[in-house]
Amino acid sequence: MTNKMLATMKKIVTLLLCVITTTIYAQSFEGTLTYKIEYEIKTDTSFPVSKEQLLETLKKSEDYFDTLVVHIKNGNYEKVINSEEKKRIVYTSNQQKIHTIDDGVDYVLIQDAKKYAATKIEFEKPTFTKNDTITMIAGKECTSIVLDWDGTAQETYFYNNTFLNIDPELFKDHQFEYFYDILKHTNSYPTQINKSLNGLMEIRMILVDHVAEEIPDLSFAIPPLEPAEKEFTEIIKGTTGQDVMRIKN
Repeated sequence: MTNKMLATMKKIVTLLLCVITTTIYAQSFEGTLTYKIEYEIKTDTSFPVSKEQLLETLKKSEDYFDTLVVHIKNGNYEKVINSEEKKRIVYTSNQQKIHTIDDGVDYVLIQDAKKYAATKIEFEKPTFTKNDTITMIAGKECTSIVLDWDGTAQETYFYNNTFLNIDPELFKDHQFEYFYDILKHTNSYPTQINKSLNGLMEIRMILVDHVAEEIPDLSFAIPPLEPAEKEFTEIIKGTTGQDVMRIKN
């Protein structure tokens, strides 16, 4: 086992987690959804890092989480992650922006939801394949849509088109992570999302609870912001492709 290998694997998991957290979409359903997160890491005797070692490394960082709670109302959503540092990810339809807010951190990352990806690197769009095989999830018969990036990465969205329904046109400006494209196929919020990378790792997000209830507008509130330092802004923009602002004191 090497520190370099652990760091590399941690980056892969962080990337997948980022993708997962940014693909939990808002919808016509108003209420609260709770998902559990499962990790499947494929290693063999020749691999210098075990699954247990990698998970232990992740748990010591603020990137690891195993529960995701989503509050949804009209064209807005708030996602709350139970990582070491509690994190809120908020999308508001009137701004078409995704704000990532960490407890105890003075800066807020801002992603333009009209863009497919956060990075400046342009990736080819995945192929979309419908799978009519029935899978029981949350007591519902679900089919799925599969996004495939030429075998390198794959995402599977399970859904039931009579459950947790969405009007896709509410989110025509939410292109990030192919949200609008997926909604045009499913018209429903996912009951499960599987994401895999190079067959090496899979992360599954599984619906375990759903409550239709009134969500207060305060759930989608963004704290007052002001421009961050120019040098810091340039660094964040160059490394993540996202904007950054400072929370006003």
